[in-house]
Amino acid sequence: MRTSLPQPSRGRDSGPPPFSRFVLLWLGQTVSGMGSHLNGFGLSVWMYEHTRSTSLYSLIALAAFAPGVLVAPLLGGVVDRHDLRKVMMLGHAGGAVCTVLIALLLWMDRLGVGALLALVAAGAAFNSVQRPAFTKATTLMVGPEQLPRANGLMQLGLALGYIVAPLLSGVLLPRIGITGLLTLDVIAAALSLAVLQALRVPAAPPEEAAPVKASVGGRALQDAEVGWRYIRERPGLLGLQVLLTLMSFNLGILQVLVTPLVMSFTDVRTLGAVMTAGGLGMLAGSLLLLAWGGARRVWTVLGFVLLQGLFMGVGASRASAWGVGAGAFGVLFTVPVIMSCNQTLWQRKVPTGLQGRVFAVHAALSGGAIPVAYLLSGPLADHVFEPLMAVGGPLASTLGPWVGGTGPGRGIALFFLLLGAATVLLVMACTLLPSVRRVEQTLPDATPEPLPGLGS
Repeated sequence: MRTSLPQPSRGRDSGPPPFSRFVLLWLGQTVSGMGSHLNGFGLSVWMYEHTRSTSLYSLIALAAFAPGVLVAPLLGGVVDRHDLRKVMMLGHAGGAVCTVLIALLLWMDRLGVGALLALVAAGAAFNSVQRPAFTKATTLMVGPEQLPRANGLMQLGLALGYIVAPLLSGVLLPRIGITGLLTLDVIAAALSLAVLQALRVPAAPPEEAAPVKASVGGRALQDAEVGWRYIRERPGLLGLQVLLTLMSFNLGILQVLVTPLVMSFTDVRTLGAVMTAGGLGMLAGSLLLLAWGGARRVWTVLGFVLLQGLFMGVGASRASAWGVGAGAFGVLFTVPVIMSCNQTLWQRKVPTGLQGRVFAVHAALSGGAIPVAYLLSGPLADHVFEPLMAVGGPLASTLGPWVGGTGPGRGIALFFLLLGAATVLLVMACTLLPSVRRVEQTLPDATPEPLPGLGS
């Protein structure tokens, strides 16, 4: 039972819970995220070691990612209608069950490729509800002045997972095997469930709750349409959506092609150093954000996306481990700042009763660019850009000086350079649009009043 009336604009009780409660929730979610990273990274490496098939390796990565893009928009209404704590617990429990089934089939020597892909995809579908639910819970659990700090912690958790999980997987996989990594994932999920069981997550006020109408299937599609319409009808948010989607596409391309780029002129050990530099950049960006907090958020987003485009050019400018490492550090340094400031802005502008649906669509549109990048990166590199920059290629003499020469890897470098230039141009276009650069002033902060046309 609620013992006091909610504040009109934030949907809380007499005040936000102590920040320590959010920190406890963040710790639980971070531990679970690391377990999932360990699981996913370990399964991919294990599959490649046993099959030596790049295609199967890619399929596992796609199975772990695509369901979140496809299912997340349909789950936004679930986040808005139900107890957030129970929603997150269901996500953790469902993902853990899928992991247990993989371990059992592996122990029975009955784990086929089809079963593995199906269970990985099912686990990803359960986990896809976590991001919009955790983001909305953050809005409800901390005061407006603490949102940047809370979002900074969320980005720090992601950075730690990005750095720690691959390192731990590399150390633990030879010692405890894939079954051990799966067990650690289940333990991490159990710890997160215990934290959620002990916590109380405030609910949005009744006047902001999403109504229950239509059949389950129809309601899910209707929820996705509501979230998309909210974004589409606000040009400032739509412009930020386009910008974040391009950034996700770029990061997907970089993730796939940085390995062949580096391997075109050096060895695996140097590749590991470059990847570590990128992880350290993400960690540094997260720590900067925690110390600074972010200000003038839309300008911070635009400025750091511009900086990201410039760092892409740095990484592509020469066949040098130092150059690519600096580019990787710089690109990933910008990501936590961009994501946190963007998330804080959306939390301030979207009513809590709509955040599940809007954030689900926002995440799906941004994240949907990544599998597209995965699918396009290889063919574009192999059949378009690498031939252009091969010795004697059509653009070798013209653009060779811009990308450090010609030959293997220089076509990928040209691809990176063009993506960086496109990023800079898009930021300039967004800066020229008053709806984007003034979104914090022109779009009012979220209020609990019903929004016309968005209640169904």
